[in-house]
Amino acid sequence: MKPSNVLFFGSGAAALVYQTVWARLLSRLLGSGASGTALVLGVFMGGMAIGAWLGGGLARRTRHPVRLFVTIEVALAVWAAFSPHLLTMIEPVGGFGARAGVAALALLGPTLLMGMTFPLMGRLTIGQSSETAAATSEFYGSNTVGAAVGALLGPFLLMPALGLSGALYAAATLELLVAVGAKLVLKAADDDVAPGNEEEPQASARSIWLDPIAIAALLMGASALALEVVLTRVLVNVTGASIYAFSIVLTVFLIGIGLGSRWLEPIAPEEAKNRRSLRDAHARVFARAALWVPVATLAGLYLLRLRLGEGDLFSGLANRMPGGASLVTLWLGHATWAALALLGPAIFFGRALPSAIGAVAATRGPADRERVLGIVYSANTLGSLLGALGAGFVAIPLIGPRYALVAALVLPIAAALLAGARRLAQPVLYFLGGTAVFGFLSLYVSTDGTLRTLAHGPHATVSVFDSDESGEDVRALRVNGKVVATSGAVDLRLQRLLAAIPARLHGDVHTAIVIGMGTGMTAGTLLAEPTLTSLEVVEISAVIPEAGARPFAEWNGHLLDDPRTTVIHADGRHYLARSEKRYDLVTSDPIHPWTAGSSDLYCVEHFANMASHLAEGGIASQWLPLYQLSDEDVKTVIASWTAAFPSTSAWLTAYDLVLVGANGTLPGPDALVQTKLSPKLAAELAEAGIRSASGMAALFAADDAALRAYAGETPPMHDDRPVLEFRAPRSFLAGYSIGALRWAGRRELIADLPASSRARAAEFRDLLDTFLNELPGGWSQAAGKYGKALVRPE
Repeated sequence: MKPSNVLFFGSGAAALVYQTVWARLLSRLLGSGASGTALVLGVFMGGMAIGAWLGGGLARRTRHPVRLFVTIEVALAVWAAFSPHLLTMIEPVGGFGARAGVAALALLGPTLLMGMTFPLMGRLTIGQSSETAAATSEFYGSNTVGAAVGALLGPFLLMPALGLSGALYAAATLELLVAVGAKLVLKAADDDVAPGNEEEPQASARSIWLDPIAIAALLMGASALALEVVLTRVLVNVTGASIYAFSIVLTVFLIGIGLGSRWLEPIAPEEAKNRRSLRDAHARVFARAALWVPVATLAGLYLLRLRLGEGDLFSGLANRMPGGASLVTLWLGHATWAALALLGPAIFFGRALPSAIGAVAATRGPADRERVLGIVYSANTLGSLLGALGAGFVAIPLIGPRYALVAALVLPIAAALLAGARRLAQPVLYFLGGTAVFGFLSLYVSTDGTLRTLAHGPHATVSVFDSDESGEDVRALRVNGKVVATSGAVDLRLQRLLAAIPARLHGDVHTAIVIGMGTGMTAGTLLAEPTLTSLEVVEISAVIPEAGARPFAEWNGHLLDDPRTTVIHADGRHYLARSEKRYDLVTSDPIHPWTAGSSDLYCVEHFANMASHLAEGGIASQWLPLYQLSDEDVKTVIASWTAAFPSTSAWLTAYDLVLVGANGTLPGPDALVQTKLSPKLAAELAEAGIRSASGMAALFAADDAALRAYAGETPPMHDDRPVLEFRAPRSFLAGYSIGALRWAGRRELIADLPASSRARAAEFRDLLDTFLNELPGGWSQAAGKYGKALVRPE
C-alpha cells in the first residue's frame, strides 16, 4: 500500500470516531427525536458536501497542498480535543432554533474541513499524467476502509475503555500522527505538483454541477444512504439495537464501498484515444455498476430470507441469536446477516463514484481536475444526505421499509440512464430481469394472523402481536424486534407496581410525569389515583401511542382517552432537562440499557435531573431489570441512583427492581401497609397478584443503607462514561443476574417487615428460590411457572 493511502486510511478512521461521539454528545443538546437526529445528520453531511465543493478550487490554487492538508488535520485534531468541553458546557435550554444554531456552529467548521480533504487528497496523489478515476479509486478506497475501521474502533474499543472524551482524544492523536506522517512522507508533493495555471481554460462550476453524470452521482448517493437506512432498520429487528449491532452494520457497508472503489475496470488504450471515448468508457463502467445495485440488493435479501428462515423480512421480525451464542458467534452472525443485505450493493456503490469522477474529468482539462473531484463528491454527499433524510423521516414512516426499498432501487436505474446505459440495451434487459425475479422472491408479502399492529417511525419499527405463552394468552409489544413489554403476569406486575409503589408511598399525587410510554400500563396505573389531576407521558417514538399503547387499552385504563393525560412526543431525558415544572411523581420506564443510547436514561446526571423536578415531598421511581445484566451492571445503576437521591429504597416485583428515590424522608413498608387502595387500583393490582397494601409491602427489597452497601465502591455512571451501553450487550449473553436476584430476595429482610406482610414475603421468596433453581432447565418454562404462581390469590 502506498504511504499516502496509509495516511488517508488513518484520516478516515479518525473521522468516523469523531462523527460517532459528536452525534452522541449533540443528542443531549437537541434530543434524540426525529428533528434533532435530522439536524445532526444534515450538518454532518451538508458540511462535508459544502467543504468538498469549496475545497476543489482551494486544492487547485494552493502552492503547498501538503502544508494545507497538514493544517486541516491539525485543526480537526485540536477541535476534536476541545469539543467535549465545548459541547458539554452548552445547556439544553431555549427554543429548538437557538439550539440548532449552536449545534450547526459547533459542527460546521470540522465538517467543512473533512469535506475539503477529498479534493485535496486528489491533488496530492493525481499527477499531471495520471488517470483520474484510477487514482481516485485508490485514495477514496483507502479512506473509506479506514472509516470502516473507525466505525468498529470507536464502539468496540475506544469508547468502552476511554469514555466519550477519551475516544475523541485518541482519535485526535491519530489525526496528529497522520499530519506528522503527511509532512514527512508527502513532503516532495509540494514540489512535484505545481499549482494550477490560471491562464488554462477552465469549465464553469455550473457546467460541472449540471453534467448528467454528476447528477447521476447525486442519485447514487441518495440510493446508497436510503438503502443503508432501510436495510439497517430491517437488520436491527433481527440483531437487536445495541451499539455493537449498529457498528457492525455500518462497518460492513463501508467495507463494501471501500472494496468496490478499488475494483475499477482498466480502460483499454483504444478507449482512451480521445476525451470523448474516455468519458464514454467510464460512463459505461458507472452505468453497469448502477444497474447491478438493485440486482445485488434483492439477491442478497433473498439469501437473507433463506438464512433466517423467514417468509417476510418487512413484517416486524424478532431479535434472535445464532446457535451457540458466544460473543464472537453473536457478532459473526450479525456480520453475516449484514453482509448478505448490504455488502453486494455497497461494492457497486463504491465502484461507481471513481468512474463518475473519471467520466466528468475526461472531457475537461487538468485545470479542472480538483474542482471535478470536489463537485462530484459534493453531489454524491448531497445525494447521501437527501437519501438518508428521505428514507428515515419520510419514506419509512409513510410507506414502510418495503416500498421505501423499492423507491431507493429506482434511483440507480435512473442514474444508469443518465450515464448512457441506453447504449447497453442487452445488459439493461438482463439487469431489469434479474431485478424483477429477485424482487418477487425477496419482497413477497406474507400475512401473520397473530400480528395486530405494525408501524414504522423515523427511529423504530413497532409491532403488537398475540401469542400463547405456557398456556397463557399474551399480547406483546415489540420495538425494533425486541419484546419490551407484554400483558403476561410478570410484565403486568412490573408495569403496574412501577407506578403504584411510589404513588402509594406518596399518598397524595396530583401531578405526575412518566418517561416512556410503551404499553401505557405504568402511566395508566396512575389514573387510579383519585387525587391525580395531570399526567404527562413523554415518548420519543411518535408511533408508539397508537400502534403500541392503543392495543393495550383494556390493560392501561384507556390511557389515551383520559382527559388528564397529555402525550408529549420528545426525548424524555431532554424534555425533563428543559422543563421548569415540578411533579409529585416522576417515574421512568425506559428501554433496556443494552439498547444503543438508552444508557443516558440510567446515568447519574439524568437521575439528578429527575430529583430536581420533584415537588416538595415528591417521589421518583425507576425500572431496573435484573435479568440480562451482570451483577456489576446492577450495582452501577444502583450507585448512580443513590448518588442522585438522598433517600432511596428498592422493591422486587418478580425479577425486576423498582428503585424509589426522594429528596427528603422516604416512607418505607410500614407506611405502605397503612395506605388505602382505591377500588380501581385494588382491582388492577389484583390482576398482578397483589391484593392488599400488605402484599405490596412484602416486595420490599432494600432501604437506603442496604442499597448503598450493595453498590459498595462501584462508581456511578456518568454521561462521559456510559459504561452500560458497552457492557450490557455483553451481559445479555450471560442470562439472569442470579447474584442480584438472590440479594434482592434475601430472607433476613422478612423479620423487619410489618407483621401483616411477613407470610406473603416468605411465600414470595419461596417462589423466587424455586424459579432460580429451575432456571437452568429453561428460561421460558421457569418464567411461565413463576409468573402464574405470583398472580394466584394471596
